[in-house]
Amino acid sequence: MSAHAEFLRAASNDEELATHLKFDFRKARLTQREFRVLEFVEKLSLCPWLMVRSDFERLQEEGLSDSEILHVVLGAAHFNYFNRMADGIGIRLEYRSEIPEFKVPGEERISVPAAGPTPADQPRSVGVAGGTAWIRIPQGDGRSPSGDGPQNLFHALNDNPPARDLVREWRTYQLKGTPALDACRRSELALFVSGLNHCDYSARWFASRIRSLGASSEACRLLAAGKRPDGLGLLGALIFAHAERLTREPWTTREFHIEELRKAGLDDHGILQLTMLCSYLSFENRVALGLGVATEEGVRGADGTRA
Repeated sequence: MSAHAEFLRAASNDEELATHLKFDFRKARLTQREFRVLEFVEKLSLCPWLMVRSDFERLQEEGLSDSEILHVVLGAAHFNYFNRMADGIGIRLEYRSEIPEFKVPGEERISVPAAGPTPADQPRSVGVAGGTAWIRIPQGDGRSPSGDGPQNLFHALNDNPPARDLVREWRTYQLKGTPALDACRRSELALFVSGLNHCDYSARWFASRIRSLGASSEACRLLAAGKRPDGLGLLGALIFAHAERLTREPWTTREFHIEELRKAGLDDHGILQLTMLCSYLSFENRVALGLGVATEEGVRGADGTRA
């Protein structure tokens, strides 16, 4: 994102550093600690499904505390949200920047590793010593998450109570039905995006939610595999296409994609809501995968099996 590079150039007064970090951080003059942090952020951004405990431990070996690693994960996940918002609704840079633009012609793809089996050194769904997550969980402010939502996700954020509480409110807001996107469609999209990101933690919660709204196990299984439902109709197909594009290749979004959604019946407010939901899901998935959040006992997956 050009804006982020320009902010860094202005703050550091170092155009070379900002340019290298925008295009290839490996060419920048960095400490070993800084390099490892950016290496972690790159992997979490491009292929979060490949995150394993050793990635987390590598930062610990560089002297980062669990609190600092939490800050890294939240920051990376948040900017994955911001970037998708900007790409998804076509926000333009509002000032001049001397840093060169990315050259991504047409629908060119950035090569990222394909999602596949979890590497053998660490199952994704297992936290420290079979606990909540890879991160050590402090007592925080003494407040424990309430309700029937993803408790381990909130508990993993206990070292930052304001962020934890905001994420809980943010999640509730994104899943609340609206005229443009009812609660069932929002949950379907949530499971679909979590499936694309191979985030089993979030997928289990959304599958459970959709099942409570009357969806079949087969529908849940398809969505959890990152496959679009059958019989969507034109608008539904475009909505899921927008979700998939924002999840996998947000930079390829073009104005004609937005115009297609308008012509199919989704107004600009609805398009904004759709983009916000998909962008939020990329945030949640990366927090869960970056911290190794474990699935709570008894939460059923898309195939109906319990954790």
